[in-house]
Amino acid sequence: VIIQTYTPRHPAIQAASRHDYWAFYQQEMAFRRKHWYPPISRLIRLLYLDNSADKAQREAQDLHQILTLKIARLGLPEINLIGPAPSFFSRLRGKSRWQIIIRGTDPGVLLKDLRLPLGWRVDVDPVSLL
Repeated sequence: VIIQTYTPRHPAIQAASRHDYWAFYQQEMAFRRKHWYPPISRLIRLLYLDNSADKAQREAQDLHQILTLKIARLGLPEINLIGPAPSFFSRLRGKSRWQIIIRGTDPGVLLKDLRLPLGWRVDVDPVSLL
């Protein structure tokens, strides 16, 4: 196997080159525990799409404010929000894309009884955040 990379000293590349899967697992799980990523927590990705970049940004900011207030009102310190921010692919097929990531032990509780406006997509335990 040949691997071409700009970061040959990256721990994942180093572990792969040594066939040391256990070292990779240990390093990756330590990173996930530190930053509270799955499987330590769960994620929900909220993605808003619209033809207008300004409207997409406004909608994401408005929903972020609603979610922040709900976190405070329900006393949910184990849930936090990442964003709002443009999606990695901020424009795709003519649509602007903004996202909010909900991270926590039970992030779904934040969406309970919440009616999302038209244009929002919800992805529970997303495979990708792109």
